[in-house]
Amino acid sequence: MPEALLPTCSLTCGTEAVTVLPTMFDLLLKNVYILDGSGKPGFTGDIGVSDGAIEAVAPRVAGEAARTIELRGETAAPGFLDIHRHADAALFKPGFGEAELHQGITTIVNGNCGMSIAPLPAMRRAEILTFLAPVTGSLPDEVRFETFSEYTALLKSRALPLNIAMLAGSGAMRAAAVGYSAETLDSEAVKSIHVSLEDALAAGVLGISAGLSYLPDLRYNAATLAQALSPIRGTGLPLVCHVRGEGDILYDSVAEAIEAARILDAPLRISHFKCIGRKNWGTGLEKAIALIEENREAGIRIDCDVYPWTAGSTQMLCALPPSFLAGGIGEILRRLRDPAERAECRRILSKPGGDFENIVLGVGWEGIYVTGLESEKNRPLIGKSIPEIAALRGTDPFDTAFDLLMEEQGNVTMVDYITSAEDIDRIIRLPYASIISDAVYSDKGLPHPRNAANIAMVFHELVCRRKVVSLEEAVHKLSGLPAKAMGLTRKGLLKPGFDADIVIFRPEHVSAPADYTAPTRFTTGFDYVFIAGQMALEGDTLTGLTPGSYTGL
Repeated sequence: MPEALLPTCSLTCGTEAVTVLPTMFDLLLKNVYILDGSGKPGFTGDIGVSDGAIEAVAPRVAGEAARTIELRGETAAPGFLDIHRHADAALFKPGFGEAELHQGITTIVNGNCGMSIAPLPAMRRAEILTFLAPVTGSLPDEVRFETFSEYTALLKSRALPLNIAMLAGSGAMRAAAVGYSAETLDSEAVKSIHVSLEDALAAGVLGISAGLSYLPDLRYNAATLAQALSPIRGTGLPLVCHVRGEGDILYDSVAEAIEAARILDAPLRISHFKCIGRKNWGTGLEKAIALIEENREAGIRIDCDVYPWTAGSTQMLCALPPSFLAGGIGEILRRLRDPAERAECRRILSKPGGDFENIVLGVGWEGIYVTGLESEKNRPLIGKSIPEIAALRGTDPFDTAFDLLMEEQGNVTMVDYITSAEDIDRIIRLPYASIISDAVYSDKGLPHPRNAANIAMVFHELVCRRKVVSLEEAVHKLSGLPAKAMGLTRKGLLKPGFDADIVIFRPEHVSAPADYTAPTRFTTGFDYVFIAGQMALEGDTLTGLTPGSYTGL
């Protein structure tokens, strides 16, 4: 029979293992089906919690507690980790954490895709925040910091509803040094980036993120990215990379990221791994997976994360060719106003080939929906596709998209239907793939439903309906696997000594009322959510406690 995991005195009574502990627990969860986050089969038992940590896990834990909750076979799992969100600015605003806690998320990692909100030097504050707004949303004016260490000090001083960890964005550090218009870096700029990176490392970041399809990271190649990030060499911290292209050039883009990680001698995580564009579905993904696994076998540490949706969400600026993005937002808007430049952009986006990911050609305008607009006059267009807006305006889709970007000063977010369910399922089944949301937090328009419904999508769609993964595998990919990948040694498992971040639920009861037309409805079906042993949610109702903390290395 199973033995107690932390016995002070272990007895076997009949057919049950019993753990007897001399001290009183703060919390004792009784008769719950325990999935410990490792991917192993579960068992029915008890969990004892003291001082914010798990003290005992066993088929039967004997002892007294300040609070005992008698359960009836519900499932207990580690609090879920979403290691790819963009709540860098949102966490300073009212209501932050509600969508996360309602779906059992107890720890998130921000600063992804090269777009951390720190560093934020005063001289570039407006420029950087304008660029980040479609992804991170706006930062309240009273929230002031310049360096990464100042930003994390603010996090440590706040009452947080859940745990926050950070990546340092390579694009953010480059923008802080030279802005978005500089095509190359001189030695002084590289030195400035190194100072920012060393500050971020001292502040306990979990790794470095890059967004090679976004300004300003798209100006790097593998060698120059490695040069800019050289302070991480030998630290063991991962390079977390949004690769340059995810469709026609997926293979070459993965190879580029692998080369950068090889030069840096750093683990590589490929962000929101996918293959976009109908003509690439199936074949393109298999080639990229083969490349990853060939390099894994050769000893390079590579894993990935994936969201379980066939539509993504990002800035509409990403639909433009890289040559059109040179010089930053001012130059982009100037080109959009120039008839000759606009005609050239149309020509580039209308033909196959090239060294960038042509979302327009791969997805089609009909697969791109506008979800975020700043101006009041354009708000009625939110939720419509580019061809639908074109029909309303009497213009063609190219001019419609260009006009919207110009009218909104580039601040447009979109949902784009880019992948196949079969490809997503294939990635989710990979033993090294963590499940994430890639939630963005734009202030305007409709967010992607993954912000509020990602975990419910996993249990309702992948586990219960389509059986893509088992319940044990899904919990592992939401807890133990991402925690290990990010170096969070006290999270992700229900084992003695680990933080008492625990969710209690019945998988079949978890429901996701959020969809693309009503994306902000909260997930339902979680009985309890505990963070550091404190109850953050009970019966789909937030308790108002703020037991979260900044979680650094």
